[in-house]
Amino acid sequence: MAALPDCFGEIERVFPVGPDGHREVSPDCWPCGERIECLRQAVASRQGKDALVIEKARREEESVGGAAGFFKRWSLLKAHNRRKER
Repeated sequence: MAALPDCFGEIERVFPVGPDGHREVSPDCWPCGERIECLRQAVASRQGKDALVIEKARREEESVGGAAGFFKRWSLLKAHNRRKER
């Protein structure tokens, strides 16, 4: 069995928060053969679960219901898609 990389299962290194505030796979992880198992380990770890719960709570606090919430989510999605197109 090959030795695992030092970063294996560390959520802040393998699944960091990106510039848009959402978690994304680190670019250094894409060529790694252990990527999928590493990400599973990171999310399943106590540190990973805590981080994801905090982010979910933050998103729920930011969400607004009704028409105002719809337009806020629509505006955020539109801005995100514009950034992706650049």
